[in-house]
Amino acid sequence: MDRGQISSRIAALREECAALGRELAEGCLGLAAEDAFAVAGEAQHLANAADGVVAVAASLGARVEVRLSGPGPVQRVHPVGFVDPMSATMFCLEAGLTEGVAGRKVVLGADLGERFPQVRMLLVEGAVTAVSAQKVVDACAGLDVAACLRVDAELAGRLGSMDPARVMSEARRVAARVAADQVAAHTLKTKRGRCVEVRAGVDGLTDWFGSLPTATSAAMWSAVEELAGEYRGLDTDLSVPESRADALADLVLRNVTVSAQVTLGVPVVTDQSTPEPVTGERFRVEWDDEDTIIDAVTGVETRYGDLDPASREELSWREEPPELSGDLTSTMAPLGPGSWVSGAQLPGVGWVDAATMANLLKTLPLEVARAVLDAPTGTLASLTTAAYRPTKAISDFVRTRDGTCRMWGCTRPADRCDLDHARPWPNGQTTPTELEALCRHHHRFKQTGRWRPVLQPDGTVTWHGPNAATRTTEPQHRLPDWSRAARGAPSAFFPASG
Repeated sequence: MDRGQISSRIAALREECAALGRELAEGCLGLAAEDAFAVAGEAQHLANAADGVVAVAASLGARVEVRLSGPGPVQRVHPVGFVDPMSATMFCLEAGLTEGVAGRKVVLGADLGERFPQVRMLLVEGAVTAVSAQKVVDACAGLDVAACLRVDAELAGRLGSMDPARVMSEARRVAARVAADQVAAHTLKTKRGRCVEVRAGVDGLTDWFGSLPTATSAAMWSAVEELAGEYRGLDTDLSVPESRADALADLVLRNVTVSAQVTLGVPVVTDQSTPEPVTGERFRVEWDDEDTIIDAVTGVETRYGDLDPASREELSWREEPPELSGDLTSTMAPLGPGSWVSGAQLPGVGWVDAATMANLLKTLPLEVARAVLDAPTGTLASLTTAAYRPTKAISDFVRTRDGTCRMWGCTRPADRCDLDHARPWPNGQTTPTELEALCRHHHRFKQTGRWRPVLQPDGTVTWHGPNAATRTTEPQHRLPDWSRAARGAPSAFFPASG
């Protein structure tokens, strides 16, 4: 079969599933509970089979390696089981998944094809779930191909009827029996892979994930439980999860000097080329002669004492900051006379609200890199240079605007990314409207030529791929359309999406 025939069959299956779903939702409200759950179970087997198709197709794509060479990208086809480093990126763009999820699906397909062919066939037939197949693969991590084929042969006959909660333990038991030495060696190796990670949670919270040696984890949990119990004894309103979180934080921070470096969006006074702020309550600001006024368009700093009397009087009366849209907070907190600070989205960690941010600035030794923002709109100003390498100011500007790597599905913080010319230099100038943050992996992916990014003046990046496919990523802070202001038209401002 060629690509067109396969795609046509998939489209027909998808339409049939969609039609059945609509009929169920609109015309089967009278189904008995037992019948409804029976239908859901049958549909799950269909979903299992679809996951099997994904696994097989992903394994076929992953075996094609693309190498960068002098004349250009060169392809090399490997046997099923090989995974090209760029395959997760390719699949996430096609499927609209995060790269992490896409990568796990690709690796599962490759492992099943090479090491567990009978389990893969069960998945394709819909007899087992992708989750169960993944458990078998995970339980056999560290085993060579021959050992995995032995586990595959022993488990396949009973995997379809096995309790899903027992799949992992049973697969591990079989693996330990057929390759005890490999299991022991892998156990020693995994201890060197211990780690702790953080991810952005709901507003104001960050999720922590850790992989630690079992003995160490047991001791840590005992300490957390003991201290959490003491906290609940002192404060009966504390829930068990809250007390554990407080206990963990206090245990980690004992005898530790805390310091941090963040980039904050600090509202500044702008010139007349920006829109008038929304009317609010007026209040008087007491300025000191040494205070600095920053122009949001040019970034030029002017000492308050050097301004003419009319400008001083104008600055002495300001309106209460209005609500900001997009990724900026809906409120701002006072940091001092005439100074207000917004909340900030810290890439990989999460949202810190304005009040908390203001308190942090007053209590913790934070090194603050100020991002020049327009107070009424929350948009960033612009800078430029004729050189190939961006200045520090431009680098800080682009990383603040982007927040993270600009590849679809990637959350690597921009301060750990390369700054890439969206169009090759010198056609693509060294300005924020021509530069984007790309992590090293996705910088190399761009060079393969499979997907091409287009950077819009407001900071939006659209990736153009095969068959007219596109994926769009938003900056953490959008840029204002200065070109319209330069022509005398009202400036168009775009709030960053959430």
